[in-house]
Amino acid sequence: MTGITRRGALAAAALVLGTRGAAAQAWPSRAVRIIVPLVPGGTTDLIARAVADPLTRAIGQPAVVENRPGANGWIANDYVMRERPDGHVLIVNNVSTHAINSAAPPADRQMTPARGLVPVAHMGETPQVILVPASFPATTMAEFVARARASANAPLVYASAGVGSYQHIDMELFARRAGIQLTHLPLRGAGEMVTSTLRGDAQIAEFNLITAQQHIQAGRLRALAVVARERLAQLPDVPTVAEAGFPELQTALWNGLFAPAGTPAPVIEALHGHVTRILRDPEVSGGLERQGMRLRPNDTQATFAAYVDSEVARWTTLVRELGITIG
Repeated sequence: MTGITRRGALAAAALVLGTRGAAAQAWPSRAVRIIVPLVPGGTTDLIARAVADPLTRAIGQPAVVENRPGANGWIANDYVMRERPDGHVLIVNNVSTHAINSAAPPADRQMTPARGLVPVAHMGETPQVILVPASFPATTMAEFVARARASANAPLVYASAGVGSYQHIDMELFARRAGIQLTHLPLRGAGEMVTSTLRGDAQIAEFNLITAQQHIQAGRLRALAVVARERLAQLPDVPTVAEAGFPELQTALWNGLFAPAGTPAPVIEALHGHVTRILRDPEVSGGLERQGMRLRPNDTQATFAAYVDSEVARWTTLVRELGITIG
Protein backbone atom coordinates (compact mmCIF):
# COMPACT_ATOMS: atom_id res chain seq x y z
CA MET A 1 0.00 0.00 0.00
CA THR A 2 1.40 3.39 -0.94
CA GLY A 3 1.67 6.22 1.55
CA ILE A 4 -1.08 8.14 -0.20
CA THR A 5 -3.36 5.11 -0.22
CA ARG A 6 -2.63 4.44 3.42
CA ARG A 7 -3.36 8.05 4.37
CA GLY A 8 -6.56 7.91 2.35
CA ALA A 9 -7.67 4.70 4.06
CA LEU A 10 -6.92 6.14 7.48
CA ALA A 11 -8.82 9.30 6.68
CA ALA A 12 -11.82 7.30 5.46
CA ALA A 13 -11.78 5.15 8.59
CA ALA A 14 -11.58 8.24 10.78
CA LEU A 15 -14.53 9.73 8.93
CA VAL A 16 -16.63 6.60 9.44
CA LEU A 17 -15.73 6.36 13.12
CA GLY A 18 -16.35 10.04 13.60
CA THR A 19 -19.76 9.77 11.96
CA ARG A 20 -20.70 6.80 14.12
CA GLY A 21 -19.42 8.53 17.22
CA ALA A 22 -21.40 11.66 16.42
CA ALA A 23 -24.54 9.61 15.85
CA ALA A 24 -24.05 7.82 19.17
CA GLN A 25 -23.36 11.07 21.05
CA ALA A 26 -26.42 12.75 19.52
CA TRP A 27 -28.77 9.95 20.49
CA PRO A 28 -31.49 10.62 21.31
CA SER A 29 -31.90 14.01 19.67
CA ARG A 30 -35.67 13.66 19.23
CA ALA A 31 -38.54 11.34 20.08
CA VAL A 32 -37.89 7.60 19.88
CA ARG A 33 -40.68 5.75 18.06
CA ILE A 34 -41.32 2.16 19.09
CA ILE A 35 -43.23 0.38 16.32
CA VAL A 36 -45.50 -2.55 17.21
CA PRO A 37 -46.37 -4.75 14.22
CA LEU A 38 -49.72 -5.84 15.68
CA VAL A 39 -52.97 -4.30 16.89
CA PRO A 40 -53.16 -2.75 20.37
CA GLY A 41 -53.97 -4.95 23.34
CA GLY A 42 -51.88 -8.05 22.62
CA THR A 43 -48.78 -9.26 24.45
CA THR A 44 -46.33 -7.50 22.13
CA ASP A 45 -48.18 -4.22 22.46
CA LEU A 46 -48.45 -4.67 26.23
CA ILE A 47 -44.73 -5.03 26.83
CA ALA A 48 -43.88 -2.20 24.43
CA ARG A 49 -46.13 0.17 26.37
CA ALA A 50 -44.81 -1.05 29.73
CA VAL A 51 -41.29 -0.08 28.65
CA ALA A 52 -42.13 3.17 26.82
CA ASP A 53 -42.95 5.42 29.78
CA PRO A 54 -39.88 4.46 31.86
CA LEU A 55 -37.72 4.79 28.73
CA THR A 56 -39.03 8.33 28.24
CA ARG A 57 -37.84 9.24 31.71
CA ALA A 58 -34.49 7.50 31.23
CA ILE A 59 -33.50 9.13 27.93
CA GLY A 60 -35.07 12.57 28.34
CA GLN A 61 -36.99 12.31 25.07
CA PRO A 62 -40.48 10.90 24.38
CA ALA A 63 -40.63 7.17 23.66
CA VAL A 64 -43.84 6.76 21.69
CA VAL A 65 -45.51 3.46 20.81
CA GLU A 66 -46.99 3.30 17.32
CA ASN A 67 -49.03 0.34 16.05
CA ARG A 68 -48.58 -0.60 12.38
CA PRO A 69 -50.42 -3.92 12.02
CA GLY A 70 -50.93 -5.93 8.87
CA ALA A 71 -49.48 -8.68 6.66
CA ASN A 72 -48.34 -10.74 9.67
CA GLY A 73 -45.89 -8.01 10.70
CA TRP A 74 -44.42 -7.28 7.27
CA ILE A 75 -45.89 -3.77 7.03
CA ALA A 76 -44.14 -2.69 10.23
CA ASN A 77 -40.91 -4.57 9.51
CA ASP A 78 -40.60 -3.16 6.00
CA TYR A 79 -41.14 0.32 7.40
CA VAL A 80 -38.52 0.04 10.16
CA MET A 81 -35.93 -1.66 7.94
CA ARG A 82 -36.07 1.36 5.60
CA GLU A 83 -35.63 3.90 8.38
CA ARG A 84 -32.35 5.68 9.14
CA PRO A 85 -30.28 3.48 11.50
CA ASP A 86 -29.78 6.05 14.24
CA GLY A 87 -31.80 4.59 17.13
CA HIS A 88 -34.84 6.83 16.76
CA VAL A 89 -37.13 4.23 15.14
CA LEU A 90 -37.28 0.79 16.77
CA ILE A 91 -39.58 -2.22 16.62
CA VAL A 92 -40.81 -4.75 19.16
CA ASN A 93 -41.02 -8.04 17.28
CA ASN A 94 -42.07 -11.49 18.40
CA VAL A 95 -41.53 -15.08 17.34
CA SER A 96 -43.97 -14.81 14.41
CA THR A 97 -43.17 -11.33 13.13
CA HIS A 98 -39.40 -11.82 13.32
CA ALA A 99 -38.28 -15.46 13.39
CA ILE A 100 -41.00 -17.04 11.25
CA ASN A 101 -41.06 -14.15 8.78
CA SER A 102 -37.29 -14.56 8.42
CA ALA A 103 -37.56 -18.34 8.10
CA ALA A 104 -40.22 -18.32 5.40
CA PRO A 105 -40.49 -14.95 3.66
CA PRO A 106 -42.92 -14.52 0.76
CA ALA A 107 -41.25 -14.74 -2.63
CA ASP A 108 -41.57 -11.01 -3.27
CA ARG A 109 -39.64 -10.02 -0.12
CA GLN A 110 -36.07 -8.89 -0.78
CA MET A 111 -35.19 -8.19 2.86
CA THR A 112 -36.05 -10.24 5.93
CA PRO A 113 -36.07 -9.05 9.56
CA ALA A 114 -33.06 -11.28 10.25
CA ARG A 115 -31.04 -9.34 7.67
CA GLY A 116 -32.54 -5.89 8.05
CA LEU A 117 -32.73 -5.59 11.83
CA VAL A 118 -30.30 -6.00 14.72
CA PRO A 119 -31.41 -7.50 18.07
CA VAL A 120 -31.25 -5.05 20.97
CA ALA A 121 -32.85 -6.67 24.03
CA HIS A 122 -34.85 -9.74 24.97
CA MET A 123 -37.97 -8.30 26.59
CA GLY A 124 -39.76 -11.43 27.78
CA GLU A 125 -41.73 -14.47 26.77
CA THR A 126 -45.20 -15.85 27.45
CA PRO A 127 -46.00 -19.56 27.74
CA GLN A 128 -48.66 -21.00 25.45
CA VAL A 129 -51.75 -23.01 26.32
CA ILE A 130 -53.60 -25.45 24.07
CA LEU A 131 -57.33 -24.98 24.58
CA VAL A 132 -60.67 -26.38 23.49
CA PRO A 133 -64.17 -24.94 24.04
CA ALA A 134 -65.62 -25.97 27.39
CA SER A 135 -68.40 -27.79 25.53
CA PHE A 136 -65.99 -29.94 23.53
CA PRO A 137 -65.85 -33.53 24.90
CA ALA A 138 -62.10 -33.83 25.49
CA THR A 139 -60.21 -33.18 28.71
CA THR A 140 -56.74 -34.34 27.57
CA MET A 141 -54.63 -34.25 24.44
CA ALA A 142 -55.09 -38.02 24.07
CA GLU A 143 -58.87 -37.64 24.15
CA PHE A 144 -58.69 -34.86 21.56
CA VAL A 145 -56.58 -37.05 19.28
CA ALA A 146 -59.10 -39.88 19.65
CA ARG A 147 -61.94 -37.53 18.72
CA ALA A 148 -59.98 -36.24 15.72
CA ARG A 149 -59.39 -39.79 14.45
CA ALA A 150 -63.08 -40.58 14.84
CA SER A 151 -63.91 -37.44 12.81
CA ALA A 152 -61.55 -38.16 9.92
CA ASN A 153 -64.33 -37.69 7.35
CA ALA A 154 -65.10 -34.22 8.75
CA PRO A 155 -61.79 -33.01 10.22
CA LEU A 156 -61.83 -30.93 13.36
CA VAL A 157 -60.83 -27.28 13.01
CA TYR A 158 -58.00 -25.34 14.62
CA ALA A 159 -57.81 -21.55 14.71
CA SER A 160 -54.66 -19.50 14.21
CA ALA A 161 -53.66 -15.86 13.94
CA GLY A 162 -53.04 -16.35 10.22
CA VAL A 163 -50.97 -18.28 7.70
CA GLY A 164 -47.38 -18.37 8.92
CA SER A 165 -48.22 -17.59 12.54
CA TYR A 166 -46.67 -19.73 15.25
CA GLN A 167 -50.12 -21.19 16.03
CA HIS A 168 -50.46 -22.31 12.42
CA ILE A 169 -47.09 -24.06 12.38
CA ASP A 170 -47.46 -25.55 15.87
CA MET A 171 -50.89 -27.02 15.11
CA GLU A 172 -49.64 -28.49 11.84
CA LEU A 173 -46.72 -30.03 13.73
CA PHE A 174 -49.12 -31.40 16.36
CA ALA A 175 -51.35 -32.93 13.66
CA ARG A 176 -48.34 -34.48 11.91
CA ARG A 177 -46.98 -36.02 15.12
CA ALA A 178 -50.43 -37.24 16.22
CA GLY A 179 -51.24 -38.71 12.81
CA ILE A 180 -54.50 -36.80 12.48
CA GLN A 181 -56.10 -34.44 9.96
CA LEU A 182 -57.14 -30.95 11.06
CA THR A 183 -58.61 -28.06 9.08
CA HIS A 184 -56.93 -24.66 9.40
CA LEU A 185 -59.04 -21.58 10.18
CA PRO A 186 -56.69 -18.59 9.68
CA LEU A 187 -57.86 -15.43 11.43
CA ARG A 188 -56.50 -11.93 12.09
CA GLY A 189 -55.29 -12.16 15.65
CA ALA A 190 -55.97 -13.41 19.16
CA GLY A 191 -59.29 -11.58 19.46
CA GLU A 192 -60.82 -13.36 16.48
CA MET A 193 -59.28 -16.65 17.64
CA VAL A 194 -60.98 -16.35 21.03
CA THR A 195 -64.34 -15.49 19.47
CA SER A 196 -64.20 -18.37 16.99
CA THR A 197 -63.11 -20.91 19.60
CA LEU A 198 -65.74 -19.81 22.12
CA ARG A 199 -68.38 -20.03 19.39
CA GLY A 200 -67.23 -23.53 18.47
CA ASP A 201 -66.14 -22.62 14.93
CA ALA A 202 -62.75 -24.03 15.97
CA GLN A 203 -62.38 -27.05 18.23
CA ILE A 204 -58.80 -26.35 19.31
CA ALA A 205 -56.39 -23.42 19.40
CA GLU A 206 -53.11 -22.33 20.94
CA PHE A 207 -53.19 -19.11 22.95
CA ASN A 208 -50.68 -17.26 25.05
CA LEU A 209 -51.28 -17.49 28.79
CA ILE A 210 -52.21 -13.80 29.13
CA THR A 211 -55.05 -14.22 26.62
CA ALA A 212 -56.11 -17.64 27.90
CA GLN A 213 -56.29 -17.15 31.67
CA GLN A 214 -59.52 -15.20 31.95
CA HIS A 215 -61.40 -17.63 29.71
CA ILE A 216 -60.09 -20.68 31.57
CA GLN A 217 -61.01 -19.16 34.94
CA ALA A 218 -64.49 -18.29 33.66
CA GLY A 219 -64.99 -21.87 32.49
CA ARG A 220 -65.46 -20.92 28.85
CA LEU A 221 -62.32 -22.69 27.58
CA ARG A 222 -60.57 -25.82 28.82
CA ALA A 223 -56.79 -26.20 28.90
CA LEU A 224 -55.45 -29.51 27.60
CA ALA A 225 -51.72 -28.76 27.91
CA VAL A 226 -49.24 -25.94 28.42
CA VAL A 227 -46.46 -25.36 25.90
CA ALA A 228 -43.71 -24.99 28.48
CA ARG A 229 -40.87 -27.03 29.94
CA GLU A 230 -42.50 -27.06 33.37
CA ARG A 231 -46.05 -26.80 34.64
CA LEU A 232 -47.23 -23.25 35.19
CA ALA A 233 -47.98 -21.84 38.64
CA GLN A 234 -51.14 -20.29 37.18
CA LEU A 235 -52.34 -23.71 35.89
CA PRO A 236 -50.71 -26.28 38.19
CA ASP A 237 -53.06 -29.12 37.24
CA VAL A 238 -52.52 -28.78 33.48
CA PRO A 239 -49.77 -31.05 32.07
CA THR A 240 -46.99 -29.86 29.80
CA VAL A 241 -47.04 -30.88 26.15
CA ALA A 242 -44.13 -33.22 26.90
CA GLU A 243 -46.16 -34.93 29.62
CA ALA A 244 -49.01 -35.17 27.13
CA GLY A 245 -46.76 -36.88 24.58
CA PHE A 246 -45.81 -33.98 22.28
CA PRO A 247 -42.38 -32.69 23.36
CA GLU A 248 -41.70 -31.20 19.91
CA LEU A 249 -44.08 -28.34 20.68
CA GLN A 250 -41.64 -25.86 22.22
CA THR A 251 -42.95 -22.44 21.23
CA ALA A 252 -42.60 -19.51 23.60
CA LEU A 253 -44.15 -16.23 22.51
CA TRP A 254 -40.98 -14.17 22.96
CA ASN A 255 -40.74 -10.46 22.39
CA GLY A 256 -37.65 -8.39 21.75
CA LEU A 257 -36.55 -4.90 20.82
CA PHE A 258 -34.86 -4.49 17.42
CA ALA A 259 -33.25 -1.59 15.55
CA PRO A 260 -32.46 -1.12 11.85
CA ALA A 261 -29.26 -2.86 10.77
CA GLY A 262 -26.35 -0.44 10.84
CA THR A 263 -27.42 1.32 14.02
CA PRO A 264 -24.20 2.35 15.83
CA ALA A 265 -23.02 -0.08 18.51
CA PRO A 266 -22.99 2.59 21.27
CA VAL A 267 -26.68 3.30 20.61
CA ILE A 268 -27.50 -0.43 20.72
CA GLU A 269 -25.58 -0.75 23.98
CA ALA A 270 -27.34 2.26 25.50
CA LEU A 271 -30.76 0.94 24.50
CA HIS A 272 -29.98 -2.53 25.85
CA GLY A 273 -28.89 -1.03 29.16
CA HIS A 274 -32.01 1.11 29.49
CA VAL A 275 -34.42 -1.72 28.64
CA THR A 276 -32.61 -4.13 30.98
CA ARG A 277 -32.83 -1.70 33.89
CA ILE A 278 -36.51 -1.04 33.18
CA LEU A 279 -37.36 -4.75 33.16
CA ARG A 280 -35.51 -5.21 36.45
CA ASP A 281 -37.69 -2.56 38.09
CA PRO A 282 -40.12 -4.45 40.41
CA GLU A 283 -42.95 -2.10 39.50
CA VAL A 284 -42.60 -2.94 35.80
CA SER A 285 -41.66 -6.60 36.13
CA GLY A 286 -44.27 -7.35 38.78
CA GLY A 287 -47.14 -6.13 36.64
CA LEU A 288 -46.01 -8.09 33.60
CA GLU A 289 -45.23 -11.29 35.50
CA ARG A 290 -48.61 -11.26 37.25
CA GLN A 291 -50.16 -11.47 33.80
CA GLY A 292 -48.10 -14.54 32.93
CA MET A 293 -45.06 -13.07 31.19
CA ARG A 294 -41.57 -14.34 31.99
CA LEU A 295 -38.98 -11.61 31.68
CA ARG A 296 -35.36 -12.03 30.57
CA PRO A 297 -33.57 -8.88 31.81
CA ASN A 298 -30.26 -10.66 32.47
CA ASP A 299 -29.63 -11.62 28.85
CA THR A 300 -26.81 -9.73 27.18
CA GLN A 301 -27.33 -8.27 23.73
CA ALA A 302 -25.05 -10.97 22.29
CA THR A 303 -26.99 -13.72 24.07
CA PHE A 304 -30.27 -12.41 22.68
CA ALA A 305 -28.80 -12.15 19.17
CA ALA A 306 -27.66 -15.79 19.36
CA TYR A 307 -31.11 -16.85 20.60
CA VAL A 308 -32.80 -15.05 17.69
CA ASP A 309 -30.46 -16.81 15.23
CA SER A 310 -31.33 -20.19 16.76
CA GLU A 311 -35.05 -19.41 16.52
CA VAL A 312 -34.79 -18.48 12.84
CA ALA A 313 -32.94 -21.75 12.18
CA ARG A 314 -35.52 -23.80 14.13
CA TRP A 315 -38.52 -22.31 12.32
CA THR A 316 -36.81 -22.64 8.95
CA THR A 317 -36.46 -26.38 9.59
CA LEU A 318 -40.10 -26.72 10.71
CA VAL A 319 -41.53 -24.81 7.74
CA ARG A 320 -39.56 -26.97 5.33
CA GLU A 321 -40.51 -30.19 7.09
CA LEU A 322 -44.21 -29.33 7.08
CA GLY A 323 -44.21 -27.96 3.55
CA ILE A 324 -45.91 -24.72 4.59
CA THR A 325 -46.07 -22.01 1.94
CA ILE A 326 -46.38 -18.44 3.17
CA GLY A 327 -47.39 -15.56 0.92
